[in-house]
Amino acid sequence: MAVAIVFCLLMSVVGGLLPILQGWIFFVIALYLLATEFETGRRWVKDARRRWPRLNRWIEQARDHRWAPSHLKEFEDITDPKR
Repeated sequence: MAVAIVFCLLMSVVGGLLPILQGWIFFVIALYLLATEFETGRRWVKDARRRWPRLNRWIEQARDHRWAPSHLKEFEDITDPKR
């Protein structure tokens, strides 16, 4: 799982440099994998959501979007900084 997370993070950097590849998608996948697989990752994402309210609002809004996958609700629940 750690290899998949590192791969997604690298792809997000490459996607930031290349206009063809959407890097933010890989970044979101990496955050999801990090938070659902590792307790340390959960703490990191909670701390990031606490530190950057804009990120927190973005995740909350994405959770309620009609096209959002059901796993996003789980991600939001386990990384909610209010819990």
